[in-house]
Amino acid sequence: TAHGLGIVVLMDLVHAHASANTMDGIAQMDGTDHCYTHGGLKGHHSEWDSKIFHYMKHEVLRYLLSNVKWWLEEYQFDGFRFDGITSMLYHSHGIGKGYT
Repeated sequence: TAHGLGIVVLMDLVHAHASANTMDGIAQMDGTDHCYTHGGLKGHHSEWDSKIFHYMKHEVLRYLLSNVKWWLEEYQFDGFRFDGITSMLYHSHGIGKGYT
């Protein structure tokens, strides 16, 4: 295993947005457009064609944190690289900003 060889294993984790696909993702899993994400246009990331998580909801935080815990416990990852941080930190979600 990687750990047996002394290699640190990191996972690239995306908690900035979720698939807008309603057939196999969590978008509209309760029949609304705002179960885990913002509703309406505020919940749509136009550059990624995805749904934007609503971090102020207790259920969203529990879901995302339990996801991190699962990866740590199940696969013993040593840490994470969080992708899409701009979308998590700024109200603009980086849309139209050209961040690189």
